[in-house]
Amino acid sequence: MSAILALLAATSTEKLVQVLLVVVLAAIACVGAGAAVLLVRVVLPGVAGAADASLGRMGTRRLLLTGILPLVGAGLLARGVELAGSDVLGAVYFFLVLLPIALALLVGATAGVPHIGARVLRDGSSPAPLACAALGGLVIGLAMVSWAIPPVGLLVTVLLAGWLLGIGLGAFVRAPRAAAAAEEPERAAT
Repeated sequence: MSAILALLAATSTEKLVQVLLVVVLAAIACVGAGAAVLLVRVVLPGVAGAADASLGRMGTRRLLLTGILPLVGAGLLARGVELAGSDVLGAVYFFLVLLPIALALLVGATAGVPHIGARVLRDGSSPAPLACAALGGLVIGLAMVSWAIPPVGLLVTVLLAGWLLGIGLGAFVRAPRAAAAAEEPERAAT
């Protein structure tokens, strides 16, 4: 609250400097988030490979549907847990619903964020992975500016989170089946 009062009391030049500072810091945070996603890709290449396969295998509509339905279900379940008012139920909800969704979002982001950056760059050559991840993080950060209009911001966030969650869930669901299918011909040959 004191920051808002200080901004209101500032002169127009001070306001401009403060707004520019916030924009620069937000851009740095978005680029840093993209670089952090790249770090997860490097540290966990198997997970990143499964997420890339999920992104390449499933269409956008299917990814959205696969991700948005669990998000809506988790939101409705959260409301039910809130109405129940039980701490134990809240802890169970956290461990059985929120934590897996957060992990699936992270897995989806390992493929989705660099994919967005690569799609923006589209220069014909293969761009550097860091450039793709940083630009993808910046594009997602710019998309979050839509929160200036709350209904639009909510829609953009749900669609983006649903897409990333769909990628992550596709990586978890399809990866074991694909691995089992790859082992099947090897067993038949022996």
